[in-house]
Amino acid sequence: MRNFYVSIVLLVLIILFASLQTFWSGLVYFALSFLIILCIYWLIVLINQYIVDYYKTFEDDFKIYCNETINSTMLSAKDINDNLSYYRKKYKRSLIRDKILDITKILFIISILVSCVVGMTMV
Repeated sequence: MRNFYVSIVLLVLIILFASLQTFWSGLVYFALSFLIILCIYWLIVLINQYIVDYYKTFEDDFKIYCNETINSTMLSAKDINDNLSYYRKKYKRSLIRDKILDITKILFIISILVSCVVGMTMV
């Protein structure tokens, strides 16, 4: 919920300063500054979420994956424990699509951030 409130407040400030640029053209710098702050905030949030999802809770998620595999197939817990490295590798492969999507979000925000910084220096 905090992410929603921070985003709304920053978006209102961006829209406010962008719409007031007709009175003074220097207000566009304030709008770009708040857009940079918004991008940095979401970059930190997404990187933190990426680290938590794929590194800190990996073992718990892998256990859930193993339990789902046991329940959906004819395998037993002994079969999975005997080939634990195989199933760990299989689980990592299943995460690739989600990781690529999260990395794409992060790269998109970085591209917006870089374009705002370049826009501020070129104007």
